[in-house]
Amino acid sequence: MSTPDEPPADADPEPASAARTREVDRAALLGAVLAAVVALTFGGQGEWDWLASLSGVALVVIIAAFFRLPTTGTHRHLELAAMATVVGLAGALVLAAPLQAVLVETPLTDECRAAAALAAAEVLDTGRGSAGAAADLLRADGTATTPSAVLAGAAQDRSRLTFGVCIGAKTSRLLWIPVVVLTLATIAASEVRMRRHAR
Repeated sequence: MSTPDEPPADADPEPASAARTREVDRAALLGAVLAAVVALTFGGQGEWDWLASLSGVALVVIIAAFFRLPTTGTHRHLELAAMATVVGLAGALVLAAPLQAVLVETPLTDECRAAAALAAAEVLDTGRGSAGAAADLLRADGTATTPSAVLAGAAQDRSRLTFGVCIGAKTSRLLWIPVVVLTLATIAASEVRMRRHAR
């Protein structure tokens, strides 16, 4: 006879194990979607870099390693849609920097180049009026750099920053396309795979 603290001899430990596995799956999915949303929200504030793409790859690997779709159940299709959406968001991170690199070579960035040139010109115009004061400050600091060199560097930095913000915004406005495509492709591939396993 079993004690109250002991499970019955014929108890099946599998449901508890399966429940723990599903909790791990959900936690992995929630963590991945949070990371993807944060990266997409703050990554689009300026120029996209390749670190964002590596972060997207890491999220896809996490989803592939820790999330398993249920083969049965009333919420199977909802969980598939949730997982596919997260894959789409992570995929958008992966593709952000490559897409931006392609856009740079197209006429779509002419507006960004014009904005960058205008920002540099504004810095130069503003700096010329205070060139004498800048020269005095540089001499007082013992700096060998000339005011014109400092002004040129500042103009170049402003130009780069303006172009980066502009091209980053243009890239972000196109990222919904890979999100939709990757989400639908993931749903289709997962459905095919689950049907094959069900046979």
